[in-house]
Amino acid sequence: MKAKHVALTLIATATLLASAWGAPGEPDPYQQAVVQHQRGEFAEAYGRFIALANAGDPDAARASLFMLRYGPDLYGSHWDAMPQEIARWESLAASAKGRPVPSFQPVATK
Repeated sequence: MKAKHVALTLIATATLLASAWGAPGEPDPYQQAVVQHQRGEFAEAYGRFIALANAGDPDAARASLFMLRYGPDLYGSHWDAMPQEIARWESLAASAKGRPVPSFQPVATK
């Protein structure tokens, strides 16, 4: 029974990571979020960024925190996140991990 639980957990984790990080040959989900942000599709971009942040992407965590904190002023929208998500994103964002040179940093457009 325990082996079955471990196997199911591993399958679920692999499925989550595959959907968050994308399969080989598919566009990079982080870059998709960046493109959505640049197009002004802020809600969609935020959704992608938080999914990636929840999967452990430090750069997505930084973007998610920025959009969460400045959403009403910069994007005209207020987004929600659970306190435990915010705490995890803050920890990820504070880490030195991430892309060697982040290709995207959200900035004020207004």
